Amino acid sequence: MITIKRKILTPFLVLIIVIPLTTLLIFNIVMRIYVNKSARLELINTVQIIDTLVKKELSGTLFEFNNDEIDKAFSNIYAALRASKLAANTEVLLFNKNSELIYPTTTTGSFIDDALLKQISQRLSSSNKNEVHTVQSNGKNYIMTAYKLTKLPLERTPYVAFVSSLNVADDLINTINAILLLIMLLGIGIGIFIANRVSNRISKSVTNLCKITDDIGRGGFSMSVQNTDITELSMLHQSINDMSSRLEAYDKAQKAFLQNASHELRTPLMSIQGYAEGITNGVLHDTNRAAEIIISESKRLNTLVDELLTLSRIDNQAYCKQLEKLNLCDMLKEYVQRIEGFAIKDKKQLVVNLPDNSLYVLANDSLLSQAVINVASNCIRFSKSVVNISLLESNQYAIIRISDDGNGISDDDLPHIFERFYKGKGGNLGLGLAIAKSAIEFMSGSIIAYSTDTGAVFEIQMIQKPH
Repeated sequence: MITIKRKILTPFLVLIIVIPLTTLLIFNIVMRIYVNKSARLELINTVQIIDTLVKKELSGTLFEFNNDEIDKAFSNIYAALRASKLAANTEVLLFNKNSELIYPTTTTGSFIDDALLKQISQRLSSSNKNEVHTVQSNGKNYIMTAYKLTKLPLERTPYVAFVSSLNVADDLINTINAILLLIMLLGIGIGIFIANRVSNRISKSVTNLCKITDDIGRGGFSMSVQNTDITELSMLHQSINDMSSRLEAYDKAQKAFLQNASHELRTPLMSIQGYAEGITNGVLHDTNRAAEIIISESKRLNTLVDELLTLSRIDNQAYCKQLEKLNLCDMLKEYVQRIEGFAIKDKKQLVVNLPDNSLYVLANDSLLSQAVINVASNCIRFSKSVVNISLLESNQYAIIRISDDGNGISDDDLPHIFERFYKGKGGNLGLGLAIAKSAIEFMSGSIIAYSTDTGAVFEIQMIQKPH
């Protein structure tokens, strides 16, 4: 495993080193090919231009190599060569048939030294006109072309050689290389500095996030995450802040839930224990009454445990997410039959309004029935005489509206009625509405509550499924 800093730096360093080096290498290859080709072409052009003058000036010296005549002829040749400006670094040499230098008599002051002169003389016999050879001497590069001054079978037929130095071009390329290398090193240094700064910032931010998430895992939800100017990290920071807030709220809710659950479980247990001990010790004379209370508290305890298990299964995604298509009209008729006895017992009336056409939704029958029955039971408890259950259609949604004719929900209680173990004014501690909300949201629906002048209203909204 490697660190983020190394993960960022490694490819960045490879790029800023390899690309400039590759560019420098390609530049050198292309430049040397271009310089060599240009120098060869220039040398051939020079030879073609000067060739006529060479033959004219040296025609009288072919049989008698008179030094004065040769000096005069080459003075004219060099004057024409320099005037042409085609070969500022070109020398013209005259050799006899034995490849011995005739002119100039000395190479002092010229770029031609003894080692170069030796290599030139060795190539004379194999050289043809317009054929250019590359010669290296003492690590320097030269090009040459040579030919016999005449094709006549004369014993003293001389060779004329034209030699150009590539040292000026090589020096220029080396100077450019040095400048480019300096720029490249400067760029690499700046690149490394920038890459190191960027990687340090990212690495530091991620390390800080790791520390914060570790603290959150240990229960330290009050940690504040500093923002950064990097969009993705800023989004991650904000997500961790939101997660920390939600986890803190969830942790508090869970602790409150456990406290309330413990309290609710303890109350019936203490009642059962007290009456059981009273019967055992013979303190209570009306044992039948005590037994009835024990049975009542046991049922209450059993109901509470069932509700807790239901919430636990929903929270832990224990219910199958593979929902089935249900006809709400048929389902609501069945749910109403289940709670009708409770309404009759409380002397309340249930009024059901269903559409003529069927409405289908994807739902879990067990969860949907529990949600509807819990809400309807709550409305029956707080209604004066009538509870209305209606099924409506709105765009792509099916809405189950359950309303009563009671006093409605107070403004203080309204934000909390779906909280677990919340006890409103005149209400009881319980989990019915909390189970209803969790069950509906598990099925990708929603539930809301509000008050009207005629009482409380609950609306369960589910996404319709085409028949």
